[in-house]
This record gives sequence, C-alpha cells and structure tokens, in this order.
Amino acid sequence: MSNHKTHTVKINVVGGNVLYDKPSISVDPEDTIEWVCENSQYHFAVHIGWDSPLRKGRYRASMGKRISEKVPKKAPPGRYKYFVAVFDGTNIWTDDPDFIVKRRP
Repeated sequence: MSNHKTHTVKINVVGGNVLYDKPSISVDPEDTIEWVCENSQYHFAVHIGWDSPLRKGRYRASMGKRISEKVPKKAPPGRYKYFVAVFDGTNIWTDDPDFIVKRRP
C-alpha cells in the first residue's frame, strides 16, 4: 500500500487576482501535484523553469482540464517558485507561488 499523496492546488481568478486554496504546499518525493483552474472556462499554464524537480518545467491545460505530475523519487529537496498564467479569452492573469519538496528521511 502506498503512502504517497496527491496535493491538489485549486486556482481561481477573482477580480483580476489569481487566488489559491493552497498558496504553498509541501510534498514528498513520489507524491503527485495536481493543479486545477476553478474557472473551468479558462485555459491555464504552470511554468516551473529549468530547475524544475518535476519531469518537465512547463505544463499547459485547456478549459476544464487539470495538470497532474508525480514528484520523482530523486527530486532534489528545496523551495521551487513557479509561474501560473490563466487566460480568460481576453486577459492573461499571472502569479508566482511556490512549492516545497521535502527531504527524504
């Protein structure tokens, strides 16, 4: 039985502000991070960059879709800033939250 968790980050745009139910999360290697835009009619993207501990540094989701990625077993511990962009058909709303990969015991 696996003790690995899925951490879902719900993104919402309200009045031009990008909001989250969990603005910063701490994950263990082999956990899954899932991003979902609560404004289901919007496209969104997550850009972690070149130092991404995940499989890739850039992810995109179409309307109503989610981004889901497993943290690799050997992901380096640390705090990772990432960039979120939400497109409402006219405007692009952005923000730069973070997530923490914890050290393996």
